[in-house]
Amino acid sequence: MTLLDAARPPLLAAFGLSRRVADRPSRPAFLAGLTALALGLAGCGGQAIVALPARAAPQASPAAVAGAPQTPQDQVVAAYTGYWQALGQALDSQNAVNARTILAPYAASAMIPSLISGFETDWSRGEVQYGSPVPHILSVRITGDRANVHDCADFSNAGVQSASTGQVIGGLGDSRVNMISTLVFTGGRWLVSDQIPVVLPCVP
Repeated sequence: MTLLDAARPPLLAAFGLSRRVADRPSRPAFLAGLTALALGLAGCGGQAIVALPARAAPQASPAAVAGAPQTPQDQVVAAYTGYWQALGQALDSQNAVNARTILAPYAASAMIPSLISGFETDWSRGEVQYGSPVPHILSVRITGDRANVHDCADFSNAGVQSASTGQVIGGLGDSRVNMISTLVFTGGRWLVSDQIPVVLPCVP
């Protein structure tokens, strides 16, 4: 699944947002594997492709910056933002083995095969990510070993480009992608296990 897949306007069936592609119809990809991301965000009809996470470093929580112990909420936020960053790095690796290694600390094992399958579609086209999604987390709720992150993410400056020429092939274009991601605490880590779109407008 590509950045586009993950961020598609209505976060389609796997959370793929529809991407804006010049002279080419939109296609589902890497996010098709993200069962939630592609569900279709914000009530936009039709499936879309989601954009991969930005390469920018995850936003550090105040506690982390100050050197104070992280709260469970801080840990969930760090895992969530790290997941988006890992998606972009995995896509750019252009290698299935490396991509799995990059994703393993951030995505539940059941999600990884679908993500890799989507990446392989992009790799066959010589595509890598450009830009990066910007999370705008609205809330974090933790119940035992599960957490829900409600995000109004900005995918307007994310998409895919040709790895050889740098030419932009498609962009997500949606600055307000309303979604809820589920994370599970496994092996001492919070891992993204599911993502679903919220069919309502959101405000960062």
